[in-house]
Amino acid sequence: KQIIKEAKKVLTIESESISLLKKSFDNNFYLAVKKIYETKGKVIVTGIGKSGHIANKISSTLSSTGTPSHFIHPTEASHGDLGSISKNDCILALSNSGQTNELNGIINYAKRFKVPLISISSNKKGMLYLKSDFKILYKKPKEACPNNLAPTSSTTVQLVLGDAIAVTLIKIRGFKKSHFGNLHPAGTLGRDLIK
Repeated sequence: KQIIKEAKKVLTIESESISLLKKSFDNNFYLAVKKIYETKGKVIVTGIGKSGHIANKISSTLSSTGTPSHFIHPTEASHGDLGSISKNDCILALSNSGQTNELNGIINYAKRFKVPLISISSNKKGMLYLKSDFKILYKKPKEACPNNLAPTSSTTVQLVLGDAIAVTLIKIRGFKKSHFGNLHPAGTLGRDLIK
């Protein structure tokens, strides 16, 4: 009984966090998606810790749906991987706190070489938000973790925002099943699309 009760509590808390996202779909969201659409190069997605795992998934979704993208680990970026970012690219950085020190190198690189920086965070006073050219802000959610510490609701919210960006771009680009099939020939999805 306790296991089911806790599972349902997680669902309730995370669902409430998602419902608060409607306020994030504002002019700032519009401008961020427009910038990604207009980007001639790749979308470089970055983040550290749990936000990094979500960033990696967002990058993968973008790439498979017509928006060339790759994930860059912010620590590796500062050890030479910044060389994979060109002036035609844009950077999408995720951080719940917006204060993650590991992002400093990539933020400074974006500023120095005028690479557009888009952020997804919950902190309007955070370094990431303040230094970004385009800012997607969400209300800091209550984590489903009983200690309100482990990233749970916050990563779910980031994931939903990433999906909203990707799906919006699918619509704008007129990305069809046939296009998806070209990029996803393997697995069950690939087999179904060949049929």
